[in-house]
This record gives sequence, structure tokens and C-alpha cells, in this order.
Amino acid sequence: MKIISPEQVEAACRLMSQQITKQTPQGYTIAAVSRGGLMPAALVAHYLNHKNILFIRLSSYDDNKEQAEIIDTTTDIIPDSETTYIIDDICDSGETLRYLRQKYPHAKIFTLINKNPTVKPDFAPITEPQGLWINFPWEPEDRA
Repeated sequence: MKIISPEQVEAACRLMSQQITKQTPQGYTIAAVSRGGLMPAALVAHYLNHKNILFIRLSSYDDNKEQAEIIDTTTDIIPDSETTYIIDDICDSGETLRYLRQKYPHAKIFTLINKNPTVKPDFAPITEPQGLWINFPWEPEDRA
């Protein structure tokens, strides 16, 4: 298990905000994947002084199946555009990222951490090995 510190999260979010400014200086959309992407998207929006965050509401369950099924209950209209930045906390199995790439093929997907060597976000400031459990500062301590 690895505990990600608040300082690491802040540094990664600053890098993401700098990357957004570099790629699209103005006129972009920020969308957070709920729940994991809520905290990093809020920090990125603060660093960019961006007031509006859209929400992508995804959940998954396996119900004893081989592969998890992703349920999308998003009500915000997320533009599929090169100026849309979808923010999540982690790319682990890659299922969420695959789903997002299929639904929003033109958007850019940023995660704080990438653990998947084959399915990669457009930008991830931190890379960790697959199989390593990550505990974020906003998660309950009993998950550690």
C-alpha cells in the first residue's frame, strides 16, 4: 500500500493545471469523474480560477461477472471536444478510461495516478505499479 500525501496531490494538480493552460489557454471545460475525480478536479479548477465543473457520474459492479459493468448516470452535458478535460483520481484496471475514451473520443483524460501500462490517460503526473493499493488523503483511514 502507498499513502499519497496532500502535498503530492497538490503538486500533481498544479502540474495538471499547467498542462491544461499550456494546451488550451482559455475556453476549456473541466469534467470530474464522480467520486474519485471530484477532489483533484476541484483543486485544478482552483489553480486555474475556473468556476464551472461538470460531473460524470459512473459506477461499476461485477455482480459475480467476469468483467465489471459501468453504469453511466451523468446528467450534465459534457462536450466531446479537444478542449474538454476529464479528471479522475486513478487509472487502474483501465475500464473507466476505456469507457470515457469511447464516449468522449476527442476529450483529454487526466488522472492523478496511472497504474496501467497499456491503457494510459493523456496526462498523469504520477505513475505507480499495478497491484499497488493507493490511499488518497480524502479517503477514510480504515481503507488503508
